[in-house]
Amino acid sequence: MNDKNEFRLDELPPEHPMRQLPFTVPDGYFDALPSRVQTRVVRRPKSAFSISWSWQRTAASLAGASLIAVLVWQTLPQRQESLGSEALAGVSSDVITAYLDDQGINPDDLADSQQIHSSLGNDTTAIQYLNVQPVDIQRHIDEENAVGSLTLDS
Repeated sequence: MNDKNEFRLDELPPEHPMRQLPFTVPDGYFDALPSRVQTRVVRRPKSAFSISWSWQRTAASLAGASLIAVLVWQTLPQRQESLGSEALAGVSSDVITAYLDDQGINPDDLADSQQIHSSLGNDTTAIQYLNVQPVDIQRHIDEENAVGSLTLDS
């Protein structure tokens, strides 16, 4: 058996409560609705930030980035490598001696210091085996200064 009470709305009499509209609207509401919606859409402010593409803006951005890259490339200091023996092969000994004299460097002292550095190698491991205290080093420096000042005074 069917518990549902089926009926058709158009079969009900017009005065029946089911045939009455549950809501009422003011007169002319739907006539004025499109114009009211249109005015609200027009009054709506645009967003403050928008991104748009243009080929001029793209070209200007690429030109600016290229300019910055060139400036950075030109202003970075170049790493100077040490001169090889072939670069100094064409320089005569007289020119080197004259340069050292102009700079106030004694060539004999320079040769001695180069031999010392080459015998020690590149690392300072030889110094670690000397067992010298900082106090002893300072005392030796003070003695050398005292002896040097005595010889200058005489």
